[in-house]
Amino acid sequence: MFWFEGSLSPGGTGPGRGVLGRLRAALTVVSVALLASYFVLVLLQVFFRYVLNESLFWAEELVRAAMLWGIMLSSALVAASRGHIRVEVLELMLPPTGRRIVVWAANVLTLVFSLTLLWAGIQFIDRTWMQQSPVLDVPKWTVYLAIPVGAALESLLMILTWNHKPSPADELTDRTL
Repeated sequence: MFWFEGSLSPGGTGPGRGVLGRLRAALTVVSVALLASYFVLVLLQVFFRYVLNESLFWAEELVRAAMLWGIMLSSALVAASRGHIRVEVLELMLPPTGRRIVVWAANVLTLVFSLTLLWAGIQFIDRTWMQQSPVLDVPKWTVYLAIPVGAALESLLMILTWNHKPSPADELTDRTL
């Protein structure tokens, strides 16, 4: 049993019990906070523009940065639950052994994509290291850091949940279709 395995199910045991659960909970809290913050900022922008006839000149740039961070952190959560969009026609037509092979191949491709995105994100930060955002005057790498951080978290969660068997309650597909 791996150090993180106990965290995959509520009844798990082991020295690392709950590490994966705490990571997922923390990512969920941060993702929801980012979503709520840019929702409020957009509402404030509309209110200021159309009611007060003023402009929150800094809000658009901040919303874009929060959206990028929110999307990249949330994609790690979606990957951990294997919730990314996929076509399951082939998988549903195969026997259990074939399904395992298809799921394994999908996991490998997702991991390869995440690691490629991690590498590209690091290179992108290197290219934007000296740039400043025009309105907020913060280094652009602080915004673009979301790409490699999200890709690294997605890769980590993919590896930690590699052999996770979803419970029937976690099942995303209606098998009666």
